[in-house]
Amino acid sequence: MTSQIYDKADGQPDIDRILGDADARIAELGEQRAALAERRRRLIEPAYKTVAANPTDMHHKITLGAVMVNAGMRAYDADALAGLLAGTGYHMLALADELVDTDPAASLGTILIRLLDGQERELAARGLFLTWQRRLVIYAEDRVEWLARDEDYRLEGAWRHEPMTADQRWLVRVTCRVRHLDLPGDLRRGEAADWLEQNGANLSYKAFVA
Repeated sequence: MTSQIYDKADGQPDIDRILGDADARIAELGEQRAALAERRRRLIEPAYKTVAANPTDMHHKITLGAVMVNAGMRAYDADALAGLLAGTGYHMLALADELVDTDPAASLGTILIRLLDGQERELAARGLFLTWQRRLVIYAEDRVEWLARDEDYRLEGAWRHEPMTADQRWLVRVTCRVRHLDLPGDLRRGEAADWLEQNGANLSYKAFVA
C-alpha cells in the first residue's frame, strides 16, 4: 500500500511555489528600493560639481575639514577624532553601542560627536601620542639622512659658518632651561648643530634615537 501522508490534499496550497513567489517579490522590492535611492541621490546632487584638477594636501584638509565642521565638530575635537580613527572597528562599536541603544534614530554624525565628548580624554591622549609617534619617525629619518651625508660637507662645509637659525636658537634656549645650563653665547650654525647634538636635542626624541 502506498502512503499518502506527504501527498498534497485537494485544495491545499503549494507551499514551495508560494515561498518562491514571496522570495521573488522581496528581491523585486529590493531592486525597486535601490533604484529609488539612486534616483533620490541624483535629484539632490548639484548639477555641476567643482573638482580640483590637482588637489593638494591642503585642499584635502580643507574639504574634509568642512564636512567635519558641518557635522558639528570643532578644532578641539581633532585629537580625539585622530585617536578614534586609529582604533579598531570592534573598539568603536563597543564605545558606540550604548549611544545607539539610547537613541537609535540619531544620525551617525551625532553619535560620533557624542562618542568624542564621552571619551574625550582617552581618545585625545591616543591621538596626541600618535601625532608624536609620527613626528618621531620623521625626525629619526631626517637625522639618519643628515648623519649619512658626506662627512667633509657635514663637518667642514660652508654652511657651518652661517648665522645660527631661529630654530636652533629656540632649541638652545629650551635645552638650557630644561637642563639648567648656561646659554652658550653667539654660535655659528655648525657650532650650534654640534652643541645641540652633544646636549641631547631634540629633547622630545633623544631617548629613542640615541
